[in-house]
Amino acid sequence: VLSRCLQFTLQKHTHEEILGQLKFIMETEGFEYEELALSQIADFGNGSMRDALSLLDQSISYGNGTVMIKDIKAMLGLVHHDDILALATHLFNQDAEAVINFAKDLSHKGEDLTHALKDLTSLFHQISIAQIIDNTQISNEIKTLATQISNQDLQLFYHIAINGSKDISLAPSEQIGFEMTLLRMLAFHSSADTDDKRHTAIQTEKKTPKLAEKPKAKATPKAKPPVESKPKTLKKTKQDAPKATLNISSQQQWEDLTKSLKFNTASRMLLKNTLLDSANNQTLTLNLDEQFSSLLTDNIQRAIQTVLQANFGKLTLQINLNKLTTQTLAQKETQANNEKIAAIQKTFMKDEGVQKLQETFNAKVDLNSIKEIGNV
Repeated sequence: VLSRCLQFTLQKHTHEEILGQLKFIMETEGFEYEELALSQIADFGNGSMRDALSLLDQSISYGNGTVMIKDIKAMLGLVHHDDILALATHLFNQDAEAVINFAKDLSHKGEDLTHALKDLTSLFHQISIAQIIDNTQISNEIKTLATQISNQDLQLFYHIAINGSKDISLAPSEQIGFEMTLLRMLAFHSSADTDDKRHTAIQTEKKTPKLAEKPKAKATPKAKPPVESKPKTLKKTKQDAPKATLNISSQQQWEDLTKSLKFNTASRMLLKNTLLDSANNQTLTLNLDEQFSSLLTDNIQRAIQTVLQANFGKLTLQINLNKLTTQTLAQKETQANNEKIAAIQKTFMKDEGVQKLQETFNAKVDLNSIKEIGNV
């Protein structure tokens, strides 16, 4: 069967193409606008002219016939351009306290810190262009910032901001990711300045000739009276407490040991699905059901061995994958839990009040909804 569907591969428009079309529309329609606002819309278009035009239509309606950067920021929930300029100024001045306070203030106002970092990255790009090209369309604020930082440091800031945008979703919170990215910029910037100062100091030291020093007369040292030395008292060194001996030979002993030792959650989950194979003072060998092979990672094995060695000294852990026919601790706990739930359900269904409600309203009991709530 031949498909009659046509597939079109449409190329993305560049930022300049979208911005040019937006300016053409605004000038043709006679609407007032700020180029920075249109540039922000072009950025959010992300290569799609249709999305940019849709956003332009919304912004015209939002601004009552005008498209201003303050309205765009408010409509899209973005940080104001003046705030981004102020943040860049604090960074270039290496004012760590002002940077952190500024970041916290943005967070308290509910600003989108991810977009704030992207706006800061975009500002670094504009400043870098201003350092290389003398363009009359570049604002005076950006030209001023371009004189406050070297191009090398600016490239480093840009790289840190790009990586920060990728890592911010992995941080414990958006604010922490944002602040750590800014602190990284300050740390590397300070490091670069320190290296420059150290290099300058070395060069200055090389250029400055050393003056010849006059030889000083050596003073005759006075004889010191002999000092009686006190006998040294030897301190008793604390000996480590002897480790316990791993003396288990049955599955029940292994299960009791698993419950008593302080394993982390992932380690305990794995160990509950194992059977004891053999154990002595040197090696502990376990069998793990093949269906739980995904739990057998290097990190979990290291965590288990660390706990075992802390309690029993040098001990080698060996875990083999096998098809198990004997019940593990996890299976026993599951069976016991199922039996407990079945007993609760049976007791509930025997209750005279429940039986009367069933007869009166012809009701059916959802057994899965019956839960134990403890002592009442």
